Amino acid sequence: KYEHISMVLYHDLGLKRSQQMFSDLNRHAIRPTKSLNILFDNRDDASVLVKNLVKKVTVFDGLVDAEHTSIPNRSTALFTLSAIYRGTLELLKGSNSSAAMQQALAVSYWQEVCNNMPEWCAVKNGSMKSSVVRKESLASLSITVRSIGSIGRMLIDKYPSGWEAQLTRLKAVDWKKSAPEWQDGIVVSGSVMSSRATQQMMTDILKKMIVDG
Repeated sequence: KYEHISMVLYHDLGLKRSQQMFSDLNRHAIRPTKSLNILFDNRDDASVLVKNLVKKVTVFDGLVDAEHTSIPNRSTALFTLSAIYRGTLELLKGSNSSAAMQQALAVSYWQEVCNNMPEWCAVKNGSMKSSVVRKESLASLSITVRSIGSIGRMLIDKYPSGWEAQLTRLKAVDWKKSAPEWQDGIVVSGSVMSSRATQQMMTDILKKMIVDG
């Protein structure tokens, strides 16, 4: 009795009309983006956690596109909500802590990451345009945010009381798409490849630089 759904009623104009309406509705239906699903989902604990996280992490606040999977060219946003969601799930994977502890860890981790990502800070303080970073750098792309979440889990496991110091190595990473470490795997002919293999490759590269270095 506490749930509500919308319903649209159509006048029955015959079998052919009903069949055509069925075909049209299913053929042209547009699924909401992953970011929108997260934004409107208040039942899923992870969605709620990430939405709270975005408000509490300085760089994220005001720079997250909560509607699109790919940020429009003229947008001032630097991240998509879905990217931060996936990155945070990677960070908290396997955690048995309470929701409050997970929230605190996620906020602490991403705030520390932000402090060590010069491009993110430059956009936040207005010295660089988000469109330039999105076009020329890997720093804010979904593949990067997710990999940074993955290495966070590794850092916390390996350095439970000193992971913050390891994150300072992020400052030395060359995020430009033209950097040699990304070529012929992650970046091909100037375009970023999006696949499971590419995601794993990015994580492996950052692991060597940040966790094992």
